[in-house]
Amino acid sequence: MNDAPALLEVQDVVKYFPLTRSLTSVITGGSRRAVHAVDHVSFSLNEGETLGLIGESGSGKTTLGWLVARLHEPTGGRILFSGHDVTRLPRGKLRAWRRNVQVVFQDPVGSLDPRLRVWQIVGEPMRAQLGLSRATTRKRVEALLPSVGLPTDCLDQYPHEFSGGGRQRLSVARALSVDPRLIVLDEPTSALDVAVQAQILNRLVALQRERKIAYLLITHNVAAVRFVADRVAVLYLGQLVEIGGVHEVLEHPVHPYTKALLAAVPVPDPNRRRMRYRIEGDIPSLVDPKPGCRFAPRCPFVIERCRVEDPEFRAVPGIPNRLVACHRAEEVGDIPPESLLEVAPAVAAPAGAAT
Repeated sequence: MNDAPALLEVQDVVKYFPLTRSLTSVITGGSRRAVHAVDHVSFSLNEGETLGLIGESGSGKTTLGWLVARLHEPTGGRILFSGHDVTRLPRGKLRAWRRNVQVVFQDPVGSLDPRLRVWQIVGEPMRAQLGLSRATTRKRVEALLPSVGLPTDCLDQYPHEFSGGGRQRLSVARALSVDPRLIVLDEPTSALDVAVQAQILNRLVALQRERKIAYLLITHNVAAVRFVADRVAVLYLGQLVEIGGVHEVLEHPVHPYTKALLAAVPVPDPNRRRMRYRIEGDIPSLVDPKPGCRFAPRCPFVIERCRVEDPEFRAVPGIPNRLVACHRAEEVGDIPPESLLEVAPAVAAPAGAAT
């Protein structure tokens, strides 16, 4: 039995962004308010594993990824890497630790310096972390480029000379340059056509098998999660609502929000009729949110308990290897989407749903 700690453990992590005090709050003497972007999130990630993180826009996915990479300072909770607490590493130790965790950002245009050449972009982490000379850096970058599907004769090109897929490959190469143990992939296939998406995902899978890298895959693309991930976590307004094996969650979702999110995914078959159910109500504010389940204002199964008591993130009897934050998980877990039409028959989808 392997007693080694998980590669990454996120324990009750919180990130609040304080708002500037408004004139009203100053006049009334009110306290400073904050946006609860990530609110008491916990999960683990093993070496060589991929965890897909899905949810609507604004659910806190990118903020959570940046917390894992220590690009944001957490308001509360702990982040453990190989069993060591890295939540508040001093600056000197944090710089050295960053070699373990790299990020592929959502926008390769904005994250690649247009003034630098390929060897400088990909080699910058090498020089910062390893103190390599220019000549050695060029040689290492030249050897690395084929692993991400780029030719070795592009060392002196600039980012604008590449297509969207080529720029994303550059971002992946830069992340790989210091041999990280974990890469946070923030929408790695956004704004790419389907053929290029497939190439990028296939390359990421091959690199993971070769290097035993763990991925935290942040995406709206459920098909990408299905292809790449081992497990999937569903985030709603800063809180995890469901986590489990990728096929189990995507084929048999338990939480009402997960059901609605997956029901909104388009199917490439014009002759297939989709059964969906309406998600009504307003999205609650993340500024000092009220007690209770955050999905309660939109949930077709809401009861009074949901409005006043935060649901526990717990295992559901009869559903192995699944954690769900829902008071009524046992009752609604096995209800297929077709039956939900009896609760709310109109066809609709949640705003910003996964595609």
